[in-house]
Amino acid sequence: MTTRVGLKEQVVAVLDTLPEETLAEVATFLDYLQYRLEHAPQQTPYKPVALGGLWEGVTITEEEIVEVRREMWGNFGEREP
Repeated sequence: MTTRVGLKEQVVAVLDTLPEETLAEVATFLDYLQYRLEHAPQQTPYKPVALGGLWEGVTITEEEIVEVRREMWGNFGEREP
């Protein structure tokens, strides 16, 4: 596994081989990366939601299941013109 120091040394070694005009592009790209990190959306931790009782009192019949499956899979595999 490459360490942070090893990666930095590798980047510097490549930078030393680049022509002057290319270094400006690298600097612009580094500015972009820094901007992206500073303006990244904040990650909120996942909070599970209790769904217990969501379907309480609902009765689904076999016929309803068959009908929905027919609607969902009725044209499966057919291409639209």
